[in-house]
Amino acid sequence: MGAVEEAAVIERTLLAGFIRDRLLLGKALEAGFRPDLMPHTLGRTLAKTLTDIYEQKDAPLEPVTVRGLLGERGTLSPEMKRFVDAVEATQEPDAARVMAYVDLLKARSARLRLVEVGTAITNYLEQERSEGKDLVDFVGQIVPTLFDIQQQRMARNTPPANQLGGHIVREILEGQAGATLGYALSPFDRLSEALSGLRPGFYYGLAGAPRRGKTNLALELASNIAGQYKVPVLYYSWEQTSRVLFARLLGKEALVNPATLLSAASRSPQIRGRVKDVWAKMDPALSTLFLFEAGRRDTIERIKARAHNMMHAFQTDACVIFLDYLQRVPLEENVHDEKTRTDLISAKLADLSLELGCPVFAISPLDKEGCRLDEKPAEEISEFIRPTMHHCVGSGDLEYDLDVAMVMSKDWVATKNLEDLLRTEAKAGRAGSDFIPKIDVIDVHLDKNRDAPETIASTIQYAFFVSLNKFVEIGYKTTEEFSSGFRDFAKMQQILEQLREVGLLTPA
Repeated sequence: MGAVEEAAVIERTLLAGFIRDRLLLGKALEAGFRPDLMPHTLGRTLAKTLTDIYEQKDAPLEPVTVRGLLGERGTLSPEMKRFVDAVEATQEPDAARVMAYVDLLKARSARLRLVEVGTAITNYLEQERSEGKDLVDFVGQIVPTLFDIQQQRMARNTPPANQLGGHIVREILEGQAGATLGYALSPFDRLSEALSGLRPGFYYGLAGAPRRGKTNLALELASNIAGQYKVPVLYYSWEQTSRVLFARLLGKEALVNPATLLSAASRSPQIRGRVKDVWAKMDPALSTLFLFEAGRRDTIERIKARAHNMMHAFQTDACVIFLDYLQRVPLEENVHDEKTRTDLISAKLADLSLELGCPVFAISPLDKEGCRLDEKPAEEISEFIRPTMHHCVGSGDLEYDLDVAMVMSKDWVATKNLEDLLRTEAKAGRAGSDFIPKIDVIDVHLDKNRDAPETIASTIQYAFFVSLNKFVEIGYKTTEEFSSGFRDFAKMQQILEQLREVGLLTPA
């Protein structure tokens, strides 16, 4: 296919999407599309008509309306009728193709204008010798054109600050200010309060040692957002199959070990009854959650394309992306140095969150030193003797890219005290069962929290039921609780009652 024919195909394909779908045209305009980028006069005329209709918010963007406006403007010639027919006969593109084609048109326009600049320079050099043309005047004429080419090539339609500010001010004055924050993380209300939810355009990192529940916490956040907001939530895992991931989601709701659900033991009437009951609630809530078994082809560019297509399919400009885990994300470039590679992936994810205007949530494992800090109780009780984001595999610089850096660590003292209390309750006959569930008390440290609201503390505690892959939020962990003089018997009693209230422990 020649360049001219390729340009014509791109033109018809884009117009086929625009004439059918207002959302596609809106995304293209945000990416810097302008009608004058079209290579042919008919295409430019039709594109201008479509953008004019788009700006009239109440006008339907459909072929009948377009033909009507073309007729009113006297541009619906026989040639234009044939062109519109060809556009309507062209298959509608997906959102990723639209974005790619807009970028190609911008590049093509820039090349053509550079050719014009090159021709002007050649003509000047010839005229300068014969006519003595002034160099300063000529450069003054050329430089604005070069700046315009650069701006067009990089352009994304960004509104001026007064338009953006006016929108935010209206939300405040109309009592709708909560809409400026992120997706609520209920039932993790303290985490939601501390982070102001998962916010569009923010890049989140969650690090921790093995068996601290990183994947389970991220999965629960993803499923809760999908169920509450009905926006596409893309969960990529380079570690687990989609079957295992779903078993974790099902297990935490049915209160059954996920491994049991995938084994012959799940045939028992009791488990089948639990699964039937919880599935009736889960089924509609998971209609916008997608679990991807990621591989070498799932680069950030491919993830971005899929996100565009998902948003188009759901007719929304919102989505949420989870990555499990960051260091496994493949790059299109061949980068062998681990630190350079990790830093490059992280920088691309930060750019992705801003470009899509969506939360990007990435999990990271800890290096050997970070794991060592969390593998046993510390000799000294301190909020500083624990893993941090600087202990992430591959690079200690991830925190600089992140908007929010969260690190999970085990509270060994609280875990032991809770276990002792559970055993005491069982011996006294107040537990209703001799079975002692394995519960780790996990601290989630908010080591970086951009634009954070004021909260009681920067550490939130969770009871992690290891065999059920389920988290229960306990509350904030204050600075005094990191002191060796802190006596936590009352808090353990409070945790015990919390777990009973949510039905995870047999009441006395």
